[in-house]
Amino acid sequence: MHLPLVETFYSLQGEGACVGVPSVFVRLGGCNLRCMGFGVKNKLDQQEVIGCDSAYAVYPNAEWQEITQSQTLLERVYALMPQSLKPLIVLTGGEPSLHFKNPILLEALSVWVQEGFTIWVESNGSVLFAFDSLLESLHFTLSVKLSFIESAPKRLNLRAVQNILDHAPVVFKFVLGAPYIDQGIQEIQAFMDSLSLKTLPPIYLMPMGITHAQVQANLKALAPVCLQHGYGLSDRLHIHLWDNAKGR
Repeated sequence: MHLPLVETFYSLQGEGACVGVPSVFVRLGGCNLRCMGFGVKNKLDQQEVIGCDSAYAVYPNAEWQEITQSQTLLERVYALMPQSLKPLIVLTGGEPSLHFKNPILLEALSVWVQEGFTIWVESNGSVLFAFDSLLESLHFTLSVKLSFIESAPKRLNLRAVQNILDHAPVVFKFVLGAPYIDQGIQEIQAFMDSLSLKTLPPIYLMPMGITHAQVQANLKALAPVCLQHGYGLSDRLHIHLWDNAKGR
């Protein structure tokens, strides 16, 4: 058994409900989506691929490490933490929920939960998995992809999203750019209407972009939309601070 680990790093959470909070990121390899609509060009092992800004965690490549025991992962994460601090732990990818049956990951999660860490999972919400008491202790940011990013059969799994909503705390984060706002809002509203909700979870709109200028332009376009519909507006803080640098 092994766990594909792409990178671990300590930074400020740049997106969603916890923007600005110190966090240790655990980026796992592998994803069930390709998200060509993001249009970001990446070069991996001398080949160009088009997709999201973390395509190096989507397609297997030389940057991946095969972790064979949970202690290795635990040590990597603890080594990044300043003394006496308990930052958030953020599982990201790729799609981290693909590994929720992996004992290496589950053993590490169990230790962190027992030690009182708050753990967030950055997920596309399209993977159906079984919950237990361990996974129910996690917090989920569901970045469900809209139609301009990925095709419907892949991006939408209502059963999977409802399963997460029924078992764990959830916030939604939808990525939008100025050309797609009207279409995107219609899709978001239809999607939310299709779910069974006891209370409405927080919903954030987040600007597309891998440069400060792109993010800033889309932030300005999304701000009035958030005010109109009552959505939260998520920045991409790390882009403003460090552009699209890895490990930040």
